[in-house]
Amino acid sequence: MRIRLFLPLCSLLACSHAQQASAPAAAPVTTAPPAPADPEAQFRESLQRAGRAMEAGQFDSALAEMQRLWDGGHQSDDVAWYAAYASLGKGDDAGAFTWLERAVEQGMSSPGDLLHDKSLAPLRRMPGFDALVARARENAQKARVEGNVGAGLEKVTPAEAGLSEPALAAFVKAAEDAGSSALVVLRHGKLVGEWYFGGETQRIESMSATKGVTALAIGLLIDEGKIPSLDTPVSAFFPAWKDGIKGKVTLRHLLNHTSGLAANAHAMDIYESRDFVRYALDSHVVDVPGSRFFYNNKATNLLAGVVERASGEKMDAYLMRRLFEPLGIRDVFWQKDPSGNPLGMSGLRLHPVDFAKVGQLMLQRGVWNGQRILSEAWIRECTVAPSQDHNPTAGLLWWLVYEKSFRVLGQDMVNEARRNGMSESSLSRLKDLVGKPLPSDAFAKTLTERLGGENGVRELMEKTARVPLLTHVEGAPKAYSARGSFGQLLLVAPAQDLVVVRMAVPDGRVPPEVMGFPGFDALALSLVAAP
Repeated sequence: MRIRLFLPLCSLLACSHAQQASAPAAAPVTTAPPAPADPEAQFRESLQRAGRAMEAGQFDSALAEMQRLWDGGHQSDDVAWYAAYASLGKGDDAGAFTWLERAVEQGMSSPGDLLHDKSLAPLRRMPGFDALVARARENAQKARVEGNVGAGLEKVTPAEAGLSEPALAAFVKAAEDAGSSALVVLRHGKLVGEWYFGGETQRIESMSATKGVTALAIGLLIDEGKIPSLDTPVSAFFPAWKDGIKGKVTLRHLLNHTSGLAANAHAMDIYESRDFVRYALDSHVVDVPGSRFFYNNKATNLLAGVVERASGEKMDAYLMRRLFEPLGIRDVFWQKDPSGNPLGMSGLRLHPVDFAKVGQLMLQRGVWNGQRILSEAWIRECTVAPSQDHNPTAGLLWWLVYEKSFRVLGQDMVNEARRNGMSESSLSRLKDLVGKPLPSDAFAKTLTERLGGENGVRELMEKTARVPLLTHVEGAPKAYSARGSFGQLLLVAPAQDLVVVRMAVPDGRVPPEVMGFPGFDALALSLVAAP
């Protein structure tokens, strides 16, 4: 079964458009009379229930929910795909195969998932599976043409692009070994190559790399004058926040993870809420804005509400009109919460080569085909220097890439973990790491090994949420990136005139720490030989 099935399932919330723990309240919210039932909201809530059931191993319940959706007219490839997962969870291989057939009939276009997803192994021995893969490949090729995927990018050879061919070959091999679904390289604005490792191009959930695109929506609205400045208070859009400490929170604070908004290290409580914007608005601000860096999914979701208030459009519709359409990108979906809000923290699903176009726009300082799309000033604001004094790698929802960066486990973090009940046996395995700078690429691997796997690392992060790791860097930034869980990566290297995208579907082929592709930055930057 896919790693953390609930998160991929949540991406289904966006697909309805292809088919024609609660927080403490800061103040009482006036409840309007019940509105008439909204079929789309009911659909999203049904998917949410199915996701929770699958996470809990309640596959009968999840399958029943999917069957109700299917019988009710939601006969999409995604609904059938996840019904197949639920059937596998029940041990019903024949039922799973039938659902996969339905998925392909409805246009399922990810042959790589059929070939690689570890949970589908029992089905690959069944008669007709190879035919399903072939039909899915045909669907993918058709969808690429109809979706205008990658259109307008001139192709060049690695030699013509001035790339090191041995370095590129090593990079492609490393990407495949890391469980990648796709790797895309652009140089001088031209397409050097796309690699899909047995599959074809497909929309992939970009996870927290979505945040970088959310930041672009704010920049576009500042360019248009619909948002006065980066230091505009949130209360300008949500007047209930005008008093007290909430009145001090600005858009800058939301964008640089220093809002002080109470949040968990993980996002599962957010996924369980019905309205992600309201969930953020009703939460307390627990730190003085600007005083502390805390990676905050909840605060990022609030930006989607700001975009809607400022533009009069949902953020996904606004960005389709102002960003994606000018770049020739058509095949995009954005996850929404049950109330219909597009997420700010994640949820953008697009083709890897089209994601590379977004990076190329950034590299070209906001200009595409001679047309100014986004101001150079906003791109610089997001990517050139640290956006606050606490974390040198954090821009405005973009991450600065240095030649050398180090993570440091501080004693205060260990003390916080101890206060919150982490076992002494676990903490003793970290003793020699305290205060010791480790290269960022190696740090996660070291923690995973010391704490016995991903669950141990997650426990440490949850028990030390208010005491973050320290980050040290050397030199000036060499590039910047948008990045998300499971190794979703968009890297832009201006000095090398280089854009690289790597995306992956968590299909169980490799462990999570391998899928994160810790060597990505170094390998990408090695493609252009030093003069």
